[in-house]
Parts: sequence; C-alpha cells; structure tokens
Amino acid sequence: MRVIRRLAAAAAFTLAVGALGLTTGTAHATTTRTAVVSASCSQSYLPLPDPVCQPGADNPDVTQATITSTICVSGWTSMVRPPTGYINPLKIQQIAAYGYSDTSTADYEEDHLFPLELGGAPRDP
Repeated sequence: MRVIRRLAAAAAFTLAVGALGLTTGTAHATTTRTAVVSASCSQSYLPLPDPVCQPGADNPDVTQATITSTICVSGWTSMVRPPTGYINPLKIQQIAAYGYSDTSTADYEEDHLFPLELGGAPRDP
C-alpha cells in the first residue's frame, strides 16, 4: 500500500480559521493572503505545514452574501479545484522547499490548509 503524504493538512481547519480571523460557523471571507513557498520550509511543524510557507488563504469570491451560489452549490469544489498542470509544478516546488528526499509527485497529495468547501482559495500555495 502506498503512503500518500499531505503537503498541507486539511485537519488544520481550526488553525486556518483562527489565522484568517474567522469564527466557526461563518463563511465570510477576509482579506486574501498571498502565500509564498520559500526556498526553505521547516519540517518541524509536521504533520502540519510551515505557517510561513503555507499560511492558508480565503477565496474572495466566497462571502456571506455569496455562499448560496458558491460553497453551498453541489460540486463547488470540482468547479474551482486547480488542474494537474497547476498542482504538479506546485508539488515540485514544495517538495524542494521542505527538503524531502522522495521527489516523486505521485507520492504526495496537495491539500488546502483552508479547505475549498469552506471557502479556501483554490490557487493559493
């Protein structure tokens, strides 16, 4: 059985919500953050990502006023999920930044710190 490593853990939802200034149960967006994958990210936070490298970001299209036409629509995440052509180069960049010896992109799963179904930014590293 192949082990899939998550580059960012969805289980960190509570941390992401707190970092974005949201309260549990709301779907409003705050100012979008730009995450930068630096040349060197720390593995000391594992299984969570280094918050400097992947702080998480919200989708500015998702607000309290738009949730019925965004995250509450069946299939929303499949509509906004980035294509493999975006994900694989991002995996390569993040694998190098974290200094992992296993460089096969197939062994990793890209996961949003702030889940798409809760209003996370689809193209935020």
